[in-house]
Amino acid sequence: MVHKKFIVPNLFTGLNFLLGIYAILLMTDTFREAMTGDASPGRPAIILAAWLIVWSNLLDKLDGFAAKLLKASSEFGAQFDSLADLTAFGIAPGFLVYFYLQWADYNWFAAHRPLVIVSAAFYMLCAALRLARFNAIDVGELKEYFHGLPTTFAGGFTALSVILHWKYNVASNISPSIPILPLILVLMGLLMVSPLYLPKLMRRKNPLFNMFQIGNLIAAYLCGFGMTFPEYLYTIGTIYGVVGFIYGAFQRDRIEPDDENPAPFSSAHGAG
Repeated sequence: MVHKKFIVPNLFTGLNFLLGIYAILLMTDTFREAMTGDASPGRPAIILAAWLIVWSNLLDKLDGFAAKLLKASSEFGAQFDSLADLTAFGIAPGFLVYFYLQWADYNWFAAHRPLVIVSAAFYMLCAALRLARFNAIDVGELKEYFHGLPTTFAGGFTALSVILHWKYNVASNISPSIPILPLILVLMGLLMVSPLYLPKLMRRKNPLFNMFQIGNLIAAYLCGFGMTFPEYLYTIGTIYGVVGFIYGAFQRDRIEPDDENPAPFSSAHGAG
């Protein structure tokens, strides 16, 4: 922290952490207002909380980019990044689903409270286990692949699921007996601790593919910070996850190290 170049990536990490905390506060305020009849019309604060998690996701990418650009990766940055990730993408999404279902459909929530609690707790635990694995145990990080689903992706995807659940009034338009959001929490938790491989978004040899990646990244930042077109963000996230895991499965023999050809590792601001 004595060198100025470390300030920029850690500033992004700090904002990521604070947005996660503020998102949790907004969730609790929304439910309190709903119970007391003080809720204002229009977009509820809990949906803003979901967008703040998406913002945290975008800032997390910026802190890693800044760390590499400024050559400011450090052990401090990695640990700080993990704490911020646990808050914004581990704890906040679990609470988001819990408080949102209380607010959106209290009767269904009251009848299925144990399911919601268990799914949220399972998600949080998996996020904590993933972050501990890559930091406390120091297993290293593959240069081109994530080992399991990053917490950043899991948190952002869960937040977008809540946004779309509210936007299309899924609680009323689809049978409430289908626990969509708890199932998404369980799926994200399992993928975070899974042995699957997911290609990273990075520069490739094909210039057209690089242009495609850059175009989607720009559109994602515009939509994310503009809090608009969550359908686009959800679609590209789903395609990236499904296609990426399938591709990683076909590349598994090449990715996994053996005694003669160990896999390449690299240090980073945070393993996600």
